[in-house]
Amino acid sequence: MTAPEGTELRVDGPADLGWLDEIHTAFARLWGRAPGVAALDRTRFETAVIEVATNIARHGRTADGSPVHAGLLMRVLPDALEAEFADTGVPARVDLDPAPVDDLALGGRGIALVQRAVDTLSLSYRDGHNIWWLVRRRVG
Repeated sequence: MTAPEGTELRVDGPADLGWLDEIHTAFARLWGRAPGVAALDRTRFETAVIEVATNIARHGRTADGSPVHAGLLMRVLPDALEAEFADTGVPARVDLDPAPVDDLALGGRGIALVQRAVDTLSLSYRDGHNIWWLVRRRVG
C-alpha cells in the first residue's frame, strides 16, 4: 500500500521546544495519513528530521537577537519521503562532509547521523532563510 500522492504536513513557529513537540505530533498525523510507509523508512526519516529541527532550535541565531522562526514541510511521495526546513537564522555554518566522529563522543554526531538516515541532505541560504532539504528514498 502506498501513500496518497502529495500527502504533506507543515509545522511553522518559533524554533523552540514547543516547535519540536509540534513536529513529533505532526509525525503521528503524517503516518496516520500514510500507513503504507515501511517502519524502517519512518524511523530513519523521523530521526533525520528531528535531528535537523533540534539543531535549528539549539543553534539558530538571528543577527538582531530576535527569535528564529522556522517552518517544516514534510511530504510522503510514492517513492520518497521529503522534508524542507526554512529558518530565519543567520547563514548556518554546517559542514555537510564531517570528519568521522568517535562512537563514544558526546556530541558532534548529528549531521553524520542524518546523512546515514537519508539519501539527500543539502543546506543553502536563500532570501534570508537557511533551507535544509532531506530526501529518503522509500525501501518498503
